[in-house]
Amino acid sequence: MVDKFWLGCGFVVCGALFAAAVPVYAEAPASARLVGQSLAISGKVTIAPSLAGKGSATDTLFVFAREANGPPMPVAIVRATRKDLPFTFRLDDSNSMMPSRKLSDVGTVVIVARLSKSGQAMPQSGDLEGTSQPVMPGADGITILIDRERP
Repeated sequence: MVDKFWLGCGFVVCGALFAAAVPVYAEAPASARLVGQSLAISGKVTIAPSLAGKGSATDTLFVFAREANGPPMPVAIVRATRKDLPFTFRLDDSNSMMPSRKLSDVGTVVIVARLSKSGQAMPQSGDLEGTSQPVMPGADGITILIDRERP
């Protein structure tokens, strides 16, 4: 009986030592990329005071990511209206244009904000635009200033 008692205590002690030896992992940092994880890019779009009087509240606002050194077609896009400015955006795989081309699968992107009078995504003369510096998926706090008019 005593042998079984000490054997049981040994298992308890070993279990406690094993549990103490196993490291406890905190949540992975936002910069860590896990398989299947969608990396978002988020930030805010504002308009320059010099362009504040142009357009109307119903102009369509497109905020999209396109590859910095790739085709001009957006990888991810969200849509709002001018009355939503300043607009807080979040682009991720759920905003992808094509299921086979996701934001989390590309490298460096540029974020473009365009106010379209026609409501069409294709750029036209008179549209107002702003562009970010190149960023990587996972970036947060991006600021885009709409500061120019397309000729």
